[in-house]
Amino acid sequence: MTSFLLVISTSYAYPIFSANDAKKIHQLGGFSIVNAWSFFSKRYDFLRSNREKTGHALFSFKVFQHQVVAMSGENARKVFFSEKDFSFEQGHRLLRGAVPTLKDIKMMSENSNVIMLNKRLLKIVRKDRLQSGKSYHGSAQSNTSTVIPTLVSDVNKRMEAWGASGKMDPFKDIYDLVFQLTIRLSTCEELATNADSIKKISALYWQYEKSITAVGLLLPWFPSTAKKHQKQSTKDLYDILSHYVDARRKAKVPNSDPFDVLIADGESNAVIVEFALLMIFAGVVNTAMISCWTLFYLGANNEWKNKVIAEVRNLISTYSDASSSEQIHERFSSIPVSVWEDETPAIEGVIRETIRLIKTGPALRRNLGDNIQFADKTVDKGAYVVYNMADVHLNEMVYSEPLKFDPSRFSPPREEDKQGHLLFLGWGAGRHICSGMKIAKLEIKMILALFLSSYEYTLVGKSGMPLKESLQPDRNDIHQSKPLGEPCFLQYRKNLE
Repeated sequence: MTSFLLVISTSYAYPIFSANDAKKIHQLGGFSIVNAWSFFSKRYDFLRSNREKTGHALFSFKVFQHQVVAMSGENARKVFFSEKDFSFEQGHRLLRGAVPTLKDIKMMSENSNVIMLNKRLLKIVRKDRLQSGKSYHGSAQSNTSTVIPTLVSDVNKRMEAWGASGKMDPFKDIYDLVFQLTIRLSTCEELATNADSIKKISALYWQYEKSITAVGLLLPWFPSTAKKHQKQSTKDLYDILSHYVDARRKAKVPNSDPFDVLIADGESNAVIVEFALLMIFAGVVNTAMISCWTLFYLGANNEWKNKVIAEVRNLISTYSDASSSEQIHERFSSIPVSVWEDETPAIEGVIRETIRLIKTGPALRRNLGDNIQFADKTVDKGAYVVYNMADVHLNEMVYSEPLKFDPSRFSPPREEDKQGHLLFLGWGAGRHICSGMKIAKLEIKMILALFLSSYEYTLVGKSGMPLKESLQPDRNDIHQSKPLGEPCFLQYRKNLE
């Protein structure tokens, strides 16, 4: 591999000399392959350090023949998130690797653009469907189920498997829990209750994620082992999911599960599988990451942990029968979706603050329109554009003590996120709001509510001793943002009901 990279460097890593023309975007000097490699391997550090070194709000570098423009500052943020010709999908395709594409296994799906996929997602996560299990088949024989109690039951079953006490790695156990919920929300009952199939899909998911390497992104034509794993995992994922789609097509009685909803709409296997892959790959990594870090921050902040616990207890007492003999998770099932969304201000603030602190990497776009003039500079047609979210999320001019966990910053009278334009980007912004935001927040809130009402916990290191230093995320880790330094675990003990 080393000799191969040397060959590549002599072929493509030509030196770049930054231009002094004030009308042109400042271009980083040095070898293009070095800049590109640094960007793909340590994106946060690369963008932050070059912003500081150059002093320019805009600078550019090359990824082979592609120009990449890094933007920062308030005006750049407005352009980045509001420009209609800046493509989210195309930006992620080159610079992030995106989700598995059926093109890799020659299984093309019709109507596979982002707009159509989002329409399907919004139909699946409609509030009435989540709360009532509403059927979309128009048949009295349709078998419907209420989604909320099913999700709560899934969370409880996973937590019961942890036992009464122990030490967990949240980046394993919480991720597995989120994976279960995502499968439930994107596929069908038969798959969501098949532990072996879920394990296989989870293994393939991580095989694909870890095959997205700097070499693979920089050299998409190079037949690396990671590239082969990527293609094979895509095929295996398709085969498993397509098998369950076929099973639902043969079912005598339709139900309200996502696969059945899409089958009733006349969608092909390829379209349905692509939808499921989008849900899994877009949902798991972000929802699980936020869930893990929310538990970390609350574990280090008793004041806010107690506020959230009090809020959860109030939900239970208000929306369930206090005299009921039902277990805690069963009482949660009666809480309406609207209450989870609108009557949990403490949890909402905690999630928002967690996202602000950990979502600090680059947002990605590609200019598919004409050349765009910005600040007397030109962003060329076809150029890739990146905006490092730390530019606003960790900006001390926007957020006081930006590295401090302080959810009260979002509440009156402070409302630091409302003192300017696009100051919080955690769920997307402008023209690209995350269409899965509500369902992701619902999952996170359910996990927090059930965990905090069922367990006491402390943050410990590998040895089981309490952590001595505050946790900081690895901002270059685009998959999980694990803490820097010593691994962190949750030492938990179940409450007596």
